[in-house]
Amino acid sequence: MTLSTPVIWVIFPLVAAAICILLSGRPQLSLIIASAIAFGLAVLAAFLPHELSLGPLTIVLEESLRFLGRRITLVYAMLPLIALLYAATGLWLLSSNLPGVPKTFRPISLVVTAALTAALGVEPFLYAALLIETMVLVSVPMLSSSTIENRRAVLRFLSLMTLAMPFILIAGWLLTGVDTLPPDSPLIAQSAIVLGLGFAIWLAVFPFHSWVPMISQHSHPTVFSFLFFILPTGVLVFGLNFFNRYGFLRTSETLFNIIRLIGVLMIAYGGVSTAVQDHLKRAFGFSVLVETGFSLLAISSASSGGIIWMLMMLPPRALGYWLWGYTLARLESRYDMVLNLKAIQGQSLRFPFLSSGLILAQFSIAGMPLLASFPIKIALLSQVLAENMVSGLWSFFGGLGLFIFTIRLLLSFHQPIDIEIKQPWFLQDKFPHFLPIILTVVILIISGLFPGKIFPSIIDILAAFPQLQFLP
Repeated sequence: MTLSTPVIWVIFPLVAAAICILLSGRPQLSLIIASAIAFGLAVLAAFLPHELSLGPLTIVLEESLRFLGRRITLVYAMLPLIALLYAATGLWLLSSNLPGVPKTFRPISLVVTAALTAALGVEPFLYAALLIETMVLVSVPMLSSSTIENRRAVLRFLSLMTLAMPFILIAGWLLTGVDTLPPDSPLIAQSAIVLGLGFAIWLAVFPFHSWVPMISQHSHPTVFSFLFFILPTGVLVFGLNFFNRYGFLRTSETLFNIIRLIGVLMIAYGGVSTAVQDHLKRAFGFSVLVETGFSLLAISSASSGGIIWMLMMLPPRALGYWLWGYTLARLESRYDMVLNLKAIQGQSLRFPFLSSGLILAQFSIAGMPLLASFPIKIALLSQVLAENMVSGLWSFFGGLGLFIFTIRLLLSFHQPIDIEIKQPWFLQDKFPHFLPIILTVVILIISGLFPGKIFPSIIDILAAFPQLQFLP
């Protein structure tokens, strides 16, 4: 018996999403099924053999499937990334029972992850742009609410994401046969400019970033934290296809310098904007820009192993974003709090685990020592400082903006509303609410202490991009 990998990780999640829609009236059953399927697919991707033996039945796995006239090929080298995507989706699905999470989140999150998985292996590979656009369109219902501000944010998000797709497709058309052109051909520069513009819009590079803090401020934390992880991850990995296929991109020193400049700009701008924020959810949005900047900074150091650092940042980023979104959702929805620095004054006395979880999530994303992102970011910043002192310093000081905001948040949590009144310490956090926080923080600490032991297989996906292993 033969079974193709796209059937397992693309078709089956779509069927599961349909089941979740049918079970919308039974939320607990829908939660169990969706989470079990997501984690099951993650475990299967992490430990899948080439053959499965179930008693007398032997299942041989194929890597390709023809679907709607196109071929989807999920090679074994991509399975570690697929495992990460479905594990992250399962993690967010576990928190989908929080108050205020849209009922559409469970089926849509499965559809989005399935579409991204298909985008990783669709042939011709430019059809991935259409699948990423599908992700954007499908995600709109879970972002939308009745407020005017939210509608404006979603409309801007949809408009910019849709605008990016034609640039990617036009660039792909221009790149046809580009390897046969002389190095000084103007078509090469034109192709690179159009391609770069499309990716800049997708990744919310300044000045196309305005929708990010708008979405984070007016959408549910569980929803936007999931979207802010899954969408840039798909776009970044899709971008590796272009470097793998076109030699002039891999060998262009000017291109990598531009990517570095953009990365530094995003880190500096996002860091400063985060540092001066008073609204916690908007600060999350600007922090996402910083993380995207670090990914671009890593790509710009590709000849020094930067792509490995970019990939290794993904698991800690998923954990940090989830913990950030979970604690924000608990503070906002469960306790009906306005999420600004003034409103949370003294709340650490009432909700010590929630407040500590939020602070540690932000410290992890910022790259605090002993937490998961620190070993990767310190290695990246050290390499950038060695290659370009100015870029390294700007990136370092931009990253400090996340620390500054977190210190401000920490002081607000511990500052009583009335300094004349001594409030006793008492616990209002419930054990089922703070248990996920404790477990996530433990994983973040272990990952920071042993960075090469927890998520080592993520870099195996470079085998799917053989030309990236020979960057000059």
